[in-house]
Amino acid sequence: MALTSAAFAATIAPGFHDPVFQSQATFRAVLEALAEPGGERAVDGIATAPAPLSPVAAAVIATLADFETTVWRDAALLTPEIEAWLAFHTGAPAVLDPAHAAFALVSASPDCPDFAEFALGTDVDPSTSTTLILRVDGFGEGRGFRLAGPGIDGTREVTIAGAPADLAERLTANRALFPRGIDLILAGPTSVMGLPRTTHIEEIR
Repeated sequence: MALTSAAFAATIAPGFHDPVFQSQATFRAVLEALAEPGGERAVDGIATAPAPLSPVAAAVIATLADFETTVWRDAALLTPEIEAWLAFHTGAPAVLDPAHAAFALVSASPDCPDFAEFALGTDVDPSTSTTLILRVDGFGEGRGFRLAGPGIDGTREVTIAGAPADLAERLTANRALFPRGIDLILAGPTSVMGLPRTTHIEEIR
């Protein structure tokens, strides 16, 4: 027997418990993180999101995605529970080709495709590129990086645990495409950090 819409909704894990306030707070955090690369912004994650979608990544995608934006997920996130959760809470269509994604969710660095595989936008309309939401283990420990560029006064040093081993090389190649290129949002356990396409990055050995 087919589920009624009410019964189907009851099987979906909850989203924000205060959708208006929490989505607005998350949106501000993401905007500020991208405007000031390397700066952490606290995010109240969605703890009820289906695993292995992290609470902070869930809050970010629930805030940014809607029925007009496509979402690509890595292999670990291709579960029926996550697909149903995203469809119910965002209405965003799922895509299997990262080049067609407005947003991409990556649960672990080893599963992250080359950034060039995502939508890179065009010189005329760079906004059609992918925004990549990548879960990391945290900030304040791990690999060290020195950042420079718009939104940074001089340089800023950050440490990121669980980032791709070749993060600096990936983002350097991405920056060379400007105004094309992806924007990267790192989703830690309790906060986000933005690394937009304009940011110069080098690893601190």
